[in-house]
Amino acid sequence: MKNKKYLRRATIIAASCFVLMSAFFIIRELIDNKQVVDSTINDTTPPKKALSDWQIEYDRKARTEPAERVVTEYGDFYYAPFPKQFPRDEVANLDIDEEVTEDTNQVIVKGYFYEKK
Repeated sequence: MKNKKYLRRATIIAASCFVLMSAFFIIRELIDNKQVVDSTINDTTPPKKALSDWQIEYDRKARTEPAERVVTEYGDFYYAPFPKQFPRDEVANLDIDEEVTEDTNQVIVKGYFYEKK
């Protein structure tokens, strides 16, 4: 009689553990699927095959070559392939979010130097 009691208890405990583990894995799978769906919906990058050759070349140049000028509220700064040395207080590095002021004579953007003319 005691063996039946222990067997019944062991069966109930094992079944309960199995149900809890199954529920855990099902909920985890649902969360993973939701994250995948959310990440694919928010991905707005156009596929590379949809771009024509000139668009791909334009995108490459925009990412790798310096701009012709940088426009700020304190004037236009033009690309300087051979930058002059300015005092530190006259240089604004926009890569690290420094602010451009009236006294700024040189701006650094993406590692390229731009100067007022």
